[in-house]
Amino acid sequence: MRRYAALAALTGILVAGCTSGTSGGSGTTDASSGNSAGGTLRLLYDRTVTTWDPQRLAGGAESAVALRTFARTLTGYPAGADGRADRLAGDLATDTGSTPDGGRTWVFTLRIGPAWEDGTPVTCADVRYGIARAFARDQLTGGLPYPSALLDVPTQPDPRGAPVPVYPGPYATTDPTATAAFDSAVTCAGQTLTLRLRATEPDFPHILALPVFAAHRADHDRGAAGTLDVFSCGPYRLEAPWEPGSGGRFVRNPAWTAASDPLRRAAPEVVDLREGIPVATIASRLAEDKQPDDTAVSLADLPVSTQAALLADPAIAARVSTPASGLVELLQPNFASTAMGNRAVRVAFATATDRTAFAAAYGPRVFTPAYAVLPAAVPGHVDSNPLGVPEAGDPVAARAALVAAGIALPVAVRVAYRGSAVADSAFAALKAGWEEAGFAVTLEAVPDPYYATVSAPEAAARFDVFRASWYPDYPEGVAVIPELFDSRLNLTSAGAGQDLGSFSDPTVNAAIDTSQATLDPAARAAAWAAVDASLVTAGVAVPLGERHRFFVRGSGVTAYGENPALGGWPDLAAIVVRS
Repeated sequence: MRRYAALAALTGILVAGCTSGTSGGSGTTDASSGNSAGGTLRLLYDRTVTTWDPQRLAGGAESAVALRTFARTLTGYPAGADGRADRLAGDLATDTGSTPDGGRTWVFTLRIGPAWEDGTPVTCADVRYGIARAFARDQLTGGLPYPSALLDVPTQPDPRGAPVPVYPGPYATTDPTATAAFDSAVTCAGQTLTLRLRATEPDFPHILALPVFAAHRADHDRGAAGTLDVFSCGPYRLEAPWEPGSGGRFVRNPAWTAASDPLRRAAPEVVDLREGIPVATIASRLAEDKQPDDTAVSLADLPVSTQAALLADPAIAARVSTPASGLVELLQPNFASTAMGNRAVRVAFATATDRTAFAAAYGPRVFTPAYAVLPAAVPGHVDSNPLGVPEAGDPVAARAALVAAGIALPVAVRVAYRGSAVADSAFAALKAGWEEAGFAVTLEAVPDPYYATVSAPEAAARFDVFRASWYPDYPEGVAVIPELFDSRLNLTSAGAGQDLGSFSDPTVNAAIDTSQATLDPAARAAAWAAVDASLVTAGVAVPLGERHRFFVRGSGVTAYGENPALGGWPDLAAIVVRS
């Protein structure tokens, strides 16, 4: 049974996703289809890079860049649109591993050929050292918690009583027992790496594709001081030290060979990343398409405010891409509510939900209406409609169902959502359909910190429906459904966790356990799909839509693609530019 939420105390950070959209205009053109390698790819980024340390990266654009330029893990995804979860492959490893005991022990053979930028081969010890660094949360803060949460290293109480691994990472002087505990969980024998886990994890090869499991050279490790250091075993190296507020140039790693890397095409000779550029400036520069921005790509996910003008010009719109992000917006009815504790009321509420109006409030190509909790890139996502509800909802049918169930109208409901100007419009549009169906709706725009407010115990007595969203760390059902609907992970005296609706059902929990323990990938995906459909059918979840990203590229980008398994970000392993 997965316990990521319960293991959050191991690292003090949120795990297995974040709370906060199939490509809408571009596919991937193979770099071998007449496009020559070379040239400079320019990435225009609105944010400031906080770290390039793989053990400190926690998702987003920076992780997507790192994994395609200088950081390599045991497993990974092919370039561009081929990077689906079902195409997981070996990266530093020759394959996706084997397990002799149903998913608790995983064995990998390291590939011959990958090398660091100084020409030294990548060894099993380098992979092992990268994993060891992930335990040093006193120095390497902010990264993903999976090594310390999953590997079979004993824990002990910290001063607050929370369990933490006895192994503190490679920087601290440790007693032999603590070091032996890590040595037992992560072992090298020549090119063979063996990883032993606390519990069975059929999805572990996907977790190993996250940057927190990247290889790291011990003699190039400055610990907390090395936040922006880059020492590469990928196709690019950092030409000069990173300049905060400006950026840097990733140039060819002379020790890298295509034969040693099955995942990265690495066609551009240089990847130049400039940071801290306002989104309006990025949009303007790419719309003008002047050199050198004709070989640039927006690494910024451009906001709604910039999108209409770009889409209005057909020549610019042809260079726009709107891939699915993996973030699903949904509603979680409150099972502690008198109204929403009634299945007939929940289903009627879902039936009256106007997904078309919700998406329209955000503008074109921002949301794909959704009927599933699992996003499109996750195995188990099914483009079906369990309740048979039109995208615009059916208030007439919903009202009839309430009357037939003997429910007195109107049904008063208070809906909490994260306030913003566009969200106000979207929820006003939803309210119209709900009220036509016989609901008396009060909307409450909750300011930040939204999740702290709506997950608190008192929120269960205050609201009937909660807006929620979820983005998985990796493309598997276990990174979505348990985190939102497993009461054992979420419901405590301190609040509802991510299970905002206080949903608790032993049958669903048992189905989650079965899905997690299923070793065959196809069977596991089918099991998650069944759990997803059961939640939607019972009105436990009302999916609204999957958010899409919005990117623009220059006309000199001759092959382009995003990677669905990497959150839909531009995939530097696929892109080719005019040289």
